[in-house]
Amino acid sequence: MRRVVAMVAFGLLFGLMTVGVAAAQGDAAGPTVAAQMAEMLQRGGSGHSPTPEEIRAVESEPGLTDAAVAKELLPLMGKALGDPDAAMRQYGLAMLIGMQSLPDPPVTAQATASGDGTAAAPAPAAVPAKGAGIVASAGPAAYKGDVAKALTPAIPSIAARLTDDDPENRALAATVLGGFAPDPPAAVYAPLLAYLKRDDAVGAVGLAVVGDLLQFGRVSDETAAAIVKYLRRPDQTSDARSNLVEAIASKPNQSQAVNKALLGYLDSDDAGLRARVILSLPQLDLAPDVFTEVRTRVADLAAGGQDSLQVVNAAKSVATCWTAVKMTTGCPVY
Repeated sequence: MRRVVAMVAFGLLFGLMTVGVAAAQGDAAGPTVAAQMAEMLQRGGSGHSPTPEEIRAVESEPGLTDAAVAKELLPLMGKALGDPDAAMRQYGLAMLIGMQSLPDPPVTAQATASGDGTAAAPAPAAVPAKGAGIVASAGPAAYKGDVAKALTPAIPSIAARLTDDDPENRALAATVLGGFAPDPPAAVYAPLLAYLKRDDAVGAVGLAVVGDLLQFGRVSDETAAAIVKYLRRPDQTSDARSNLVEAIASKPNQSQAVNKALLGYLDSDDAGLRARVILSLPQLDLAPDVFTEVRTRVADLAAGGQDSLQVVNAAKSVATCWTAVKMTTGCPVY
């Protein structure tokens, strides 16, 4: 009899523990992004402006895989992005970035032995955190396919923030639009191309827009022409041009027309910019005739020693190892 009572008591205890674990797991799941946004908009109506900590929290979310949740968010997101409070607009953009998912980390070739003597699975390489820059070795964060489709109606509201009064919101909007890679809706292109024509386009946001356009798959003639025109703008500073060289050269997806225009920076008066272009040459996708011509020019710079020491040293470091277009190894990376 005692044994039966003990077994019943154990069963009741196990049941209570199971309920507790389930409740804890439910709490850990937390509210959906739609619920978070609804609460923030309600607080905003009472005079609360999102704090930097609240904005960072939603921006660092691990990504969204449920398209139904994205659809539920749409009307609320429209209100946030159109809110008079710049911080509320920033909160909305940051939430959209948090909904992007980082790519699966590449698996390293090296494996270690497990305890039973068998080879363990290769360890995944580290993936950069969101917001680490427009160029990441493992690839940029992007929306999952169904989530991207669900968010497509929000593109006009997002694109409007490219010209936000707050410069930080402009940069966030560019990052959000880049999340529709690698196969974006047609609606993404027009606002990005239009931004490159703006009088104030030169700078960090313009750089991010160029990065977006290059990660959207094959670069069309229209897109290439817009980027080429942007590269040749007379108001581009040396720093802006150097950043463009680094960003374009490190993109897996490139345009030979864009890269040929980039080579025009070799005629710059800035020796540092010329050196950066030279060191980026092995990463560029160039047409065969352009590759031959520029390679000869680099060899002459290395042998002649008539340019600045910075340029000559860059030429010497590249001349012997640059043997093909778009090299990923074998030459120094600036």
